[in-house]
Amino acid sequence: MVTKTANGGVPVRALQARARLFDPNDKRYIGVLFITPVQLLLIMMLIFPFGLEFFVALTEWQPTYGTSIWEAVGSVFSGDTELGLNYYYLVTDEPRFLEALGRTLAISVLSLCLEFVIGLGLATIFLKKFWGKRIWFTALLTPMMIMPVVVGYTWFMLFQYSGPVNQVLGWIGGTSAGADLQWLNNGLLAFFAVVITEVWHWTPLFFLILLSGLNAVPENPVRAATVLGASNWRIFWTVIMPNMRGVIIIAFVIRGMEVIKLFDEIYILTRGGPGTATETMSLYLYKLGFQDFRLAYAGSAGFIVLVITVVMINMMLKPIRYELLEKR
Repeated sequence: MVTKTANGGVPVRALQARARLFDPNDKRYIGVLFITPVQLLLIMMLIFPFGLEFFVALTEWQPTYGTSIWEAVGSVFSGDTELGLNYYYLVTDEPRFLEALGRTLAISVLSLCLEFVIGLGLATIFLKKFWGKRIWFTALLTPMMIMPVVVGYTWFMLFQYSGPVNQVLGWIGGTSAGADLQWLNNGLLAFFAVVITEVWHWTPLFFLILLSGLNAVPENPVRAATVLGASNWRIFWTVIMPNMRGVIIIAFVIRGMEVIKLFDEIYILTRGGPGTATETMSLYLYKLGFQDFRLAYAGSAGFIVLVITVVMINMMLKPIRYELLEKR
C-alpha cells in the first residue's frame, strides 16, 4: 500500500484531516475551539508542578531550612548547587530506598501472578452456565467496589492474633496451626498478609477483564480445533490463549500501575512494619516527605520510581505495539 505524501513528506490524508479540523465551516471546529482552553489549563496544571518538583529534586531543599522554594530553584540556574547528589545518595548510601523498591517489586510480581491465575480460573468457570451465576458474579465483583482504607482495616481485624484467620486455621490444622501465628508482628507473615489482602481486593478486576477477553475469542478457530480432535487443554493453550495475549497484557499494565502505588491498605494494615518489613515505595516516600520533610530527597526517589515504571510499562506494551505495526 502506497501512501501519498505532500511536500515535506507529510501524508496527504493527514493534511486534509488537519485542514478540516480548523475549518470554521466544520462543526468539529467549534468543539475544538471550546475544548482548547480547558486542555491548556490541564496541561499547565500538570507541567508546572512537574517542572517545579524536577528542579527541587536537584537540590537539598526542605521546609525546615528556612529558605524559600524559589531560592532553591534559583540555585539550580545560578550553579550554586551540586546537581544530582540526591540521586547519588539514594543509590549508594540509602539501603532503605533500595529495600523499599525491591519490596514493592516483589509484592507487585507476586500479587499480579496470583491475581492472574485466580482471575483466569474464575473467568474460565464463568464461561459455562450454572445455577446462581448472576449472584456469584455480583459477589465476586464486590471486593473491587470497596474502598482500600476499608479493605485494609477489615483485614487488619481478620489477621489479629485471636482473629478469624487464626481461628479457621486452628479448625483446619489443629490449635497450634493457627493460634501461634502472629501475622502482623512477623516480617515474613506480614508480607504475605499484604499480598493476601491485595489479591482479595483486586482479583475481581483481573477476572472481569479476562472474562471479557474470553467472550471475545473467535468461535471459528475453536470449532476447527475441536473438529480436528484437539483436547480442551490443547485448544485452551494453542487457540484461546494466543487470542487473549493483548487482553492479558492490558490487564497486567492496568494493575501493575496501581499496585506500584500501593499505599492505603499497607498504611492501615501494617504501617510498613514490623520495622520496615512491609514498607513499599509509596509508604517510604510518604514518610520521607511528610514526616521527615525531606521533600527534595523524596522528589528524587519519586522520579527514579517514575522512570522505572515507564520503562516496565513500555516493555509490557511492546508485543501489542508490534502487532499494531504488523496490521498496518
